[in-house]
Amino acid sequence: MSTRLMPNELLSQVNQFWSMLDDMAESSPESYQKFIQRHLKEGKEYMEPPEPYLCVQTNILDPKDSLLFINICGWKRVPPPQSDAHPVPLLAGKLDDTSEGTVIDIAYSPEILKRAIGDHFEQHQLIQLAMKYIEQQHKVTLCHSYHIAPFKQMSHLQTIQNNLQGKPKMAAKGKTKPEKGVDVSLLEQLKNIAVKGEEDLSPHIQIMEEGSHKPVKAGLIEVISSTEVNEKDLLTTPQHELTVVNDPSGTPHKIILRAELPRLPSASDCDLSVSKDDLMLEVPGKYRLHLVLPAPVDEDSVTAKHNKANNSLTVTMLVLDSPAA
Repeated sequence: MSTRLMPNELLSQVNQFWSMLDDMAESSPESYQKFIQRHLKEGKEYMEPPEPYLCVQTNILDPKDSLLFINICGWKRVPPPQSDAHPVPLLAGKLDDTSEGTVIDIAYSPEILKRAIGDHFEQHQLIQLAMKYIEQQHKVTLCHSYHIAPFKQMSHLQTIQNNLQGKPKMAAKGKTKPEKGVDVSLLEQLKNIAVKGEEDLSPHIQIMEEGSHKPVKAGLIEVISSTEVNEKDLLTTPQHELTVVNDPSGTPHKIILRAELPRLPSASDCDLSVSKDDLMLEVPGKYRLHLVLPAPVDEDSVTAKHNKANNSLTVTMLVLDSPAA
């Protein structure tokens, strides 16, 4: 259902808007001042450019192999989640092929990125969420092993902002088409203004609403939430290191896996399954790691040790046919 307003309807709403502001200024000058100051501040913040956070380097595996750079930035136009129990919104540009590789821009709320500073797990979760979005939105398969580039952004800041706003690389001359009206009009939001207490003195006008999902043209900015991603897919692949230890003759003797599990309450919450050729490590609702082992191992020789001090798990496996196996 279209909500686009005719010129006379829009003019009528504007006139009523100014009329209500006049009434507010007369009946409650304090409310009026706070209203104006708040939205001047929000308008200024809304116009600020994205702030680069980090650049992730990985690979697109399918449909064609190519290098992928993910510019992750903070932008005040992206709302934070309503609570820790709610999904995390993100804003994304389009995949852009360059001479250095494919580049895409992802923006989160600055509040979310603040939590990730110094928290490896939170940062890893945001990177994985961005990857899942790219895979589902652009129908590609990514390598989920990645490294953080030594630079914060692969593109110029203005290019990142243009991509997130859905602007073309070259601005077209002439007048731009007016945007369609929003679902909840400014007038309807202002009608709900009530001066009842301090918290109501400065009503808030929503610029972006997470719950509003409209069909958009390909390549335009989109706001999504992690609820659109399968819950199983969001299980974190823990940071891990797989080491093959050779005997003095250079023959593989044992394989050692060390996995970082910062959210593991106790070793009893960890499901570990090792066969001759592969290993599956799961912590229900938190982690999932599946590895193909570089050499066949003796299943009966497997030992696992949980280090409570740093919440890591060390799994030792003897290689079949090795002297001690």
